[in-house]
Amino acid sequence: MLIRFFKNNSPSSFILLPAFALLLWGSAFWGQQAGVTYSMPLYDLLMKPLGDNIIGTIVAFLLIVGEAFLLNYIVNENEILNKPSFLPALLYIVFMSSEAAQLVFSPILFANFFIIMAIFKLVSSYRKDIAFSNAFDAGILLSIATLFYFPCVVFLPLLGIGFILFRPFNWHEWVISSIGVLVPYLFVFTYYFWNDKLGYWWNADAFFPGIRERTGLVVTPAFYFMAGICMLIILVSFGKLFTGFLDATQKNKKGIVLLLWFTAFALISIVIAPEFSFRSFSIFSIPMSVFCANYFLKIKKAWFGELLFMLLLLSIIINRVAG
Repeated sequence: MLIRFFKNNSPSSFILLPAFALLLWGSAFWGQQAGVTYSMPLYDLLMKPLGDNIIGTIVAFLLIVGEAFLLNYIVNENEILNKPSFLPALLYIVFMSSEAAQLVFSPILFANFFIIMAIFKLVSSYRKDIAFSNAFDAGILLSIATLFYFPCVVFLPLLGIGFILFRPFNWHEWVISSIGVLVPYLFVFTYYFWNDKLGYWWNADAFFPGIRERTGLVVTPAFYFMAGICMLIILVSFGKLFTGFLDATQKNKKGIVLLLWFTAFALISIVIAPEFSFRSFSIFSIPMSVFCANYFLKIKKAWFGELLFMLLLLSIIINRVAG
């Protein structure tokens, strides 16, 4: 029922999606969890006043909902999928709210926002005569993402991949995007150098993932059940993605290829993540929401799609109760 409703691209989804997200986030507002202890400069700036209180939880919830609508708009506006719907937003909310560890004020929430915006700048540069502003904006947005969550540094090659996919070669755009990447770090370096903290930041924050022992991933049978349902949906989604790839439009293909590269870099980000927890996998929600939405849009047996989605929701509930 939910898949069929959000598949129709109804304007009422602007009300029902936040309400649905609120149901998934209900426990977060009752029992506050502390935010993560590691930080980069921009996250550290926000964590101290917001990280351990109800305001931080509200901000995190609003970020999830806002990112879901933003990703949905990008997918529909740029025709990354064959048909407009609210399924990417629905699935993004589900994937970003599927484990209790995700329902906190964390740097990945902010990083995802700037990454989604950077993807928008790259995809919207398609067939533009001049895309200097897109190139600069994409560079600066990805750079800002790393200042919230350093493992996002692995996504910087997406700039070049995006230019290759969506633009004719123009070396000016490559240089301008590189300048965009450097600008935020220039300000950060200047601030820390001026306050004689440059060495501390470089070792304690920027290279935190490489010099500290990472925490482990706590798993339960309920978690395995949820992870198994997620993997089943992802696997059938990839099968549907590749079987219909040849029939897609050029712009559709380019968008999908960009997200496939994104998935590969997201795997690398797990390796250098400062903690190995379910929260570290939140970045995968961006491409997986689109790939799974593509599957639910194209599935011929509607009842099977509804069954899979209800199993996913059931597994999330069981995992929450068991956890």
